[in-house]
Amino acid sequence: MPRRTRIRWLAAVALLWLAALLRWLDLPHIPYGLWYDEAYYGLDALRVLQGEVRIFFPENNGREPLFIYLVASAIAILGPTPYALRLTASMIGLLAVAAAFRMAWTISRRWEVGALSGALMAFLLWPLNLSRVGFRAGLFPLAAALTLWAFTRAARSGRERDWAVAGWIWGLSFYTYLAARITVLPIALELLLGRWRAPDRFRVRAIGAFLGCALLTASPLIAYFLTHPAEFTLRGEQTAAFQGGRPWLGVAKEQALRVGGMFFWQGDSYPRHNTESRPVFDPLLAFAFLVGGIQAFRRAPFTALWGIAMLLPTFLATEAPHYLRASGALPVVVFWAALGLWTLAGAAARWARTPWAAALLLGGGLGLSFPWHAVAYFHPGWWAQAQVRGAFSLDSWEVAQEIRAFRRAEPSGTVVLSERLWAGRAEMRFLLWGESGVRIRRLTEDPPDPPPAPAMVIGWQYEEVPLLRRWLPPGALLSVRAPPPWPGERVPRYRVMRAEPPDRMRSNLRAVFADGIALQGGMAVRAGRFLTVTLDWEAVGQPSRDYSVFVHVYRETEAPRWPPAIPPQAQHDGGIAEGAYNTGVWRPGDRIREVRVIPLPETLLQGPLRVWVGLYRWEDGARLPLRGGGEAVAIPVEEAERSARSP
Repeated sequence: MPRRTRIRWLAAVALLWLAALLRWLDLPHIPYGLWYDEAYYGLDALRVLQGEVRIFFPENNGREPLFIYLVASAIAILGPTPYALRLTASMIGLLAVAAAFRMAWTISRRWEVGALSGALMAFLLWPLNLSRVGFRAGLFPLAAALTLWAFTRAARSGRERDWAVAGWIWGLSFYTYLAARITVLPIALELLLGRWRAPDRFRVRAIGAFLGCALLTASPLIAYFLTHPAEFTLRGEQTAAFQGGRPWLGVAKEQALRVGGMFFWQGDSYPRHNTESRPVFDPLLAFAFLVGGIQAFRRAPFTALWGIAMLLPTFLATEAPHYLRASGALPVVVFWAALGLWTLAGAAARWARTPWAAALLLGGGLGLSFPWHAVAYFHPGWWAQAQVRGAFSLDSWEVAQEIRAFRRAEPSGTVVLSERLWAGRAEMRFLLWGESGVRIRRLTEDPPDPPPAPAMVIGWQYEEVPLLRRWLPPGALLSVRAPPPWPGERVPRYRVMRAEPPDRMRSNLRAVFADGIALQGGMAVRAGRFLTVTLDWEAVGQPSRDYSVFVHVYRETEAPRWPPAIPPQAQHDGGIAEGAYNTGVWRPGDRIREVRVIPLPETLLQGPLRVWVGLYRWEDGARLPLRGGGEAVAIPVEEAERSARSP
């Protein structure tokens, strides 16, 4: 094998490895959660695995089938998980990188332009995001790149076999995404213009082979729409921008600015499609895109027809620019940018009179662009934002994880889930597929006989603890947990209340405070730099108000008795269960377990500890006395290894 060929093969393999790394890096966790539309693909795939075969899936505004059948294959192997959906998308995205490489190489006749196209497809935010979310739109760039490659190859060779293959690929693209229907426009124009050279008799036969294979491949879908015409136009009517009585010229100007601006100053604003509304290109690549676009109109006019036509789905629809609706333009977009980079590199080499100038421009340009795209996608600050969490229904995913974990730990336990967390949430149906023991209830209704412990009830963010408590058995050991509110929000998205059999309650302390509150048991476990404190409370009367709990941590030698002479070296103050189940709402006989995790300073990582627990009024700091004297109870401390061995 010639040295140049070996270098090219090595570069292509390295490029695919980079693309694979970016698509598979932490894929089980980024994106977190699961969006409604992704879940619908999963639900349809599960129905396919149950024997339901369709050529079109009309639910959720209608969806083409190919992606769903691919997802069904992944679920059959990996089970019904978000990872199965997104691994399918990542594999499709990886193939799209290779297809963009091959397409650009064929159209430009330059391996270098193909390699640059593949590199841009590998790390630009737009294709990277499409490769990590479970949307069928991610399949369209692959189909578009293959169609452009096959059409160009057939037009140059003139062989009927090549035309037949191109027609088959084009026909298959209609099974990927709604916007594929627009491909009829550029292909019809290209066939009518007939810029490719061939004798008339061969041209007719070639077009016949192309159109015949395309129609034969797409005929099942065409037949479906002929019998269901409303479903063919439904989504377009729902999203049409040119309606509502607004002047068409004004709408057209506004849409054109938005769609054109997505390459230069502001891209798609949906967090599921883009990061921080970034444009498709950074400034350097935007300039290369302009240069390449000018070159393409002269050297590859079919790509110009294709690119403009594939922007029509977002131009004609609301919410422009929309990266999913414009996904068919993606292979052409990266091709233009790659062609522009190669043109600029050639100009730099001629100006500097050395090929190293071209290498410096290409290497430096891609090196500067890479963090603007790929690194920005994985930045933790982006994924911590509330709008991003909501865009991927992180709360639904967390609730499903709570239920799954509870059912693993308590196979006989029952879960009562608020209807507010279930209704209209396809992601919940997918995430809990096959999970038994879950009852969907309207928590505001009067409950029937509550299930026996162990049991768990999960309420919506505005369904308070007293409402949840009615659905759990009396006398059980209760625990309440609410996740921290999302950034910019005040209320947790959900609350979890568990009921365990009362015999699981610790009774090693039996310390009774005033106002009907007893600390029956407690344990502190030190593990590394953290101390986990578990407290078992009981309402031996009716508490008259809310109290806060203090947990003060000392070295044992510095606080052998209460009150210590020095301030605590670590502490945790606050309401019961982080304020989720304060004493003011307790009923006589309630048993409550809470867990507090306290970071430890260096001085408390070694040696025996003393942990004091008590109650106080938060507004004035007055401590609640113990019956028999004192204000605090010392609880035992164990090391993590010893605690793990304890029965």
